[in-house]
Amino acid sequence: MGHMHYDEHHFNQMWNLFHRRYFVNATAAQQIRNLADDYKADQAINYYTQDSCLFRFLNEILRLENFENLFKFGCYISDLYNQLENLEKQQIQNGRQNITVFRGKKYPTQVIQQLKDSVGNLITLNGLISTTKMYNVAARFAGIGEKREGYNSVIFEFKIDSKCINLYRPCADIKTFSQFPDEKEVLFFMGFIWKIEFMDNYGTNNWYVVLESYTDYNPELTRSILDARLNYKYSDVGDILQQLSDHTSAIDFYQRMLDEDENISGQHRCHIYFNMGVIAEDSGRNLDAINYFKQANSCVKSSESVDIEESTQLKPLLAPNVAATKLHIYNNLTRVYMNIEDERSARKYFQDAVEQNGSQFEHATVLRNFGFFEFKCRKLQDAKRYLEQAVDLVKNYVCYGDFKRSLDALLTHLPTSTGTSTTSS
Repeated sequence: MGHMHYDEHHFNQMWNLFHRRYFVNATAAQQIRNLADDYKADQAINYYTQDSCLFRFLNEILRLENFENLFKFGCYISDLYNQLENLEKQQIQNGRQNITVFRGKKYPTQVIQQLKDSVGNLITLNGLISTTKMYNVAARFAGIGEKREGYNSVIFEFKIDSKCINLYRPCADIKTFSQFPDEKEVLFFMGFIWKIEFMDNYGTNNWYVVLESYTDYNPELTRSILDARLNYKYSDVGDILQQLSDHTSAIDFYQRMLDEDENISGQHRCHIYFNMGVIAEDSGRNLDAINYFKQANSCVKSSESVDIEESTQLKPLLAPNVAATKLHIYNNLTRVYMNIEDERSARKYFQDAVEQNGSQFEHATVLRNFGFFEFKCRKLQDAKRYLEQAVDLVKNYVCYGDFKRSLDALLTHLPTSTGTSTTSS
């Protein structure tokens, strides 16, 4: 979100969200109106450090992982990111070296156990991370010496190696912009990865945890992250939400992409409609799925394929970062028409699918899908023929065993010469 473009429309969405959230709180509502009137992008850090409803509401959204509301906060998060990134660059140029900072917080007992189980492993902490250069400030926030039933005081020590500077997300000393400069705060943007190096108990219900920054120096990963930062879109959020099975929100972000960007390419538009079709089919909305797949088909111009060598179940032909082709679309239209028992249309799109260019795996998937359909239609010999063709196409693939088991299961339903069913050896 830090590198996406935002305008007045997006800020109005955020202010409207605030007003709905604090409708019954006149004081907070007035704070938001004042902030909306006086808002300046170069004061984003200062706004975050204030004891205000912006700080509380944003962290509530991050804690609950509410993607819809988080995206409405994208305009502010982008300003915060950019100011933090520019500040970090200045501090690096001024010779910033290794950083050691602290954070104090109370946690319930079950979280303490999760931290203990994660020693030596990598973790992420939700949201923005406020830390301090002063141990005593962290101890105050941790409530050292205070008793609260079921809670423990935890002080985190964060170590940032100088080799990890200028990574994919910023962190900076924000003292000069903070509403509370005496706290000597260092703010980390969301998404940092940490390794828990050490954890120890001292005193009653007091814990000390040492975290070290972690980075992967894989150049291909670096390149991919930088590309994603520069080209992040609504549809990327839709893809993530689809993988998380948040289908309602995924459809919403796909639709936003279609509504707000008239210049997206036909291939990108095809990708969006195809994924919307997959979601609709998984949700049992077969007629919507047919409509989405047909719109995807109208956007794609070629039937290029990608050779995907992996096992499959009776699922749509879809792989991350692989553009949907006419073969994928026709295969999925075949599936949906199977679902609604429209045999004539299913056969038409099956024939269209097998006539497209594609890898052996892709054609095998189409044949196996239709073999299952013929079995459902009680055409056992046709089902056997299609499944045998599918198995032959993937004989050199790792998914061969999966396809072979499908054929063997079908053969148990075929009569033998003595009138009984048989199995394949």
